[in-house]
Amino acid sequence: MKMKFNWGTGIFIVIVIFLLAVIAFFIFITNLEINLVEDNYYEKELVYQERIDKINNTSSLPGKIMVLQEPGIVIVEFPELDSLFTPEGILTFYRPSDPKQDFLVPLQLNDSSRQVLDISGIQKGKWVIKIDWAIGGTEYYYEEEVFINN
Repeated sequence: MKMKFNWGTGIFIVIVIFLLAVIAFFIFITNLEINLVEDNYYEKELVYQERIDKINNTSSLPGKIMVLQEPGIVIVEFPELDSLFTPEGILTFYRPSDPKQDFLVPLQLNDSSRQVLDISGIQKGKWVIKIDWAIGGTEYYYEEEVFINN
């Protein structure tokens, strides 16, 4: 028996292909992992003015924080700070493409106001170093993008 191709058969084939494409798209979308930039972003947005104040405090420092890269290490260099107080804070390594790789490092500056961090074990790519610290009751915040390629 020979099947005859006519308008009805063509329309049926187009509708079936369209439905299969819609089903495949729906399956793809439901299996797609969506990462928000931050967990609890709404609560963080409500206190964003505090971060703006910290950034303004950082810009009023006499020097600029420098993030330097050398093979296998990142050096965070602070400007000359008041020697009466020791800065206390956290360095956050934030990975925009995979929040599961984020990690925190306590701020521990040496005598020359630097902190050397070993990055030999972290994945290549874009990272954002966020520094949140306080000195003598004044809070500061700084962040800088780095591209790790060890």
